[in-house]
Amino acid sequence: MELTAFTDYSLRVLIYLANDRERLSSIDELAEFYGLSRHHVAKIVKRLADLEYLETQRGKNGGLRLAKDPAEVNVATVIRQTEPHFNLVECMCEGARSACVIDGHCRLKGALATARGHFFAHLQKYTLADVALSRSEFKAVGL
Repeated sequence: MELTAFTDYSLRVLIYLANDRERLSSIDELAEFYGLSRHHVAKIVKRLADLEYLETQRGKNGGLRLAKDPAEVNVATVIRQTEPHFNLVECMCEGARSACVIDGHCRLKGALATARGHFFAHLQKYTLADVALSRSEFKAVGL
């Protein structure tokens, strides 16, 4: 299973902003730090702001920052909210007709669904505070 780049960088943006909750950061700053296009970071920031993880301020002295305490931001929840789906195989698509000739007889779908459940159960134990870098760790990478 692989998370989309959108989800990956959504988590990274949150980790970056958890480092200093008071300071306003910019989309350009995040794009430069992670080596991403400004457009891609802007889409991520918009989604995270819509989900109320970020507060944004427009204007000359504007920017963005984390809107919640990192201990209140659950990693599993962020992933669920930013991934388009978790269909590990075709037959897991709800409401879609599978082209698989053994669909309905195969036990793989159930095993994968159980594994997916364990994946989220494990990540449910982690918050942004658990996975965020300390200031000294960020300084080591140039922040």
